[in-house]
Amino acid sequence: MILKIILFFKQYAFEWLLMLFSVGIPFALDMGPAFYGILATFFIFLTLRRLSYWSFFVVFLFVLITCVLFLPQIIWFGHPPVTMIGAFFETDLQESKEFVQSLPLYSYAISLLTLLFGGYILYLGKKKIYLHNKKQNLITAVIAILAIGLTLYRPLAKMKEYQAFKWSASRTAIISFYASIYDNIQEYQALKEELSKGIEGTPAWQITATQPPYQNYVLIIGESVRKDYMHLYGFPEENTPFLDKAYGTVIDGYTATAPNTTASLLRSFMQMKGDKDFIYANNLISLAKNAGFETFWLSNQGLTGEFDTPIAKLAFLCDHKEFTKKGDYASMNYHDSILLPLFSKYLHKKSHSPRLFILHIMGSHVNFESRLEHPIHYNYYNRKISAYIQTIEQTDTLLKDIHELLQKNGDSFSILYFSDHGLMTQDRNSMFTSLTHGDTNPNKACYQVPFVLLSSDDTQHKVVKANKSAFRFLDGFAHWLGIQEASLRSDYDFLSPKNDTLKVFNQYENVPFEGLEEDEIMTNN
Repeated sequence: MILKIILFFKQYAFEWLLMLFSVGIPFALDMGPAFYGILATFFIFLTLRRLSYWSFFVVFLFVLITCVLFLPQIIWFGHPPVTMIGAFFETDLQESKEFVQSLPLYSYAISLLTLLFGGYILYLGKKKIYLHNKKQNLITAVIAILAIGLTLYRPLAKMKEYQAFKWSASRTAIISFYASIYDNIQEYQALKEELSKGIEGTPAWQITATQPPYQNYVLIIGESVRKDYMHLYGFPEENTPFLDKAYGTVIDGYTATAPNTTASLLRSFMQMKGDKDFIYANNLISLAKNAGFETFWLSNQGLTGEFDTPIAKLAFLCDHKEFTKKGDYASMNYHDSILLPLFSKYLHKKSHSPRLFILHIMGSHVNFESRLEHPIHYNYYNRKISAYIQTIEQTDTLLKDIHELLQKNGDSFSILYFSDHGLMTQDRNSMFTSLTHGDTNPNKACYQVPFVLLSSDDTQHKVVKANKSAFRFLDGFAHWLGIQEASLRSDYDFLSPKNDTLKVFNQYENVPFEGLEEDEIMTNN
């Protein structure tokens, strides 16, 4: 009896392993498994093999390679939404290298095992023999019809809701995955084209008055800093010695709009109509320029080869712009301190107009150790977390140096520092624990970021505990610069103790911030 069972499994080993692989595909591609979708995938593969080994080989190998390449990223981040597709197109070679290095080794080990498993299935499929007679052809036809029916069922059922036939609605993972990637690329390209046309249009600002209290304004855009890893906000390691004591105001409760750079800054820096529509021409640069400010953008974040990322397009509206790296194959990993001589050069050029300097730094971008100018000197939880808290210390030093340059210059000034987004804990309580972007299922830590305002006439260190939303950034920005504009709230003050209603963009839609999960810091205890 046992021998018969063994022989049975041996005879149909190809089909059993093919079914097992079909079960794993929706998990490998993070597509949401459904029993009939798994059956459809299995039937598609089986139909192809019964018709021709080589047609099966080509399709199966393509799917296998997809799983192998996407698995490390899927394990770490989940299925890529349109904002992550955008990040892919806007990433240069250096950042791509850092991204690959940031993924844990076990994710690559799982990919390798998947490749070996898929290779064994191809080997068994080559040895498998299917007869081509009337009965077997009928069985093949029935399997094919079932595969087609199960694949088309949900897209047809959802046509009324979507008002279109969408392959991405299918529960057959090997169909819906590629369709969703295609749809996301199309959506990204459409958004980019809309941005290109809109940002170069004529802004509709109606400025009624401009009375800037300071000569020089410096907006420093931090990267990937969550406030609870800063001593300034109660973290036990003293990694913010300058900000801890600097005269100015710290906002405890500022919330970013989105969990990655582009989505966050677009929603902070551009006027919006409702929750989805951007008025691209109405942005912080056009507002400042229309109010008579001379504008500067100094960036240590890269450009792509085509110089066409959304944030780069915003930067190119400025009167003066400098990028430390061009984002092509020659891109290098420069430390943020490289911006200091550039900033000093422009600062010492006298101007009769008020000036707005925007410094976009790499800060605490993933692959933390590569951000550091000096060896890691912290010993907190593990090497990755230690490197992360040291990147915050390094940014604190940069802020100190910028503050000193402004003081030595002698003109009145105001510095505003905030981070574009935070990070979330990955692989908590394991040897692989790290912090990563919340591109899928972001929690509160992805949005809770530092916000500090330091001005030349500040005489004490203050902390204001208030919920402030980055969706209101343009209102506060105009108030900070002393600009009154008809469509903005002139009475909105970053430093007011009045709470904002907090909503955040979760990569798909705006949701209430309070509904998100907590994400506590890692501790040495």
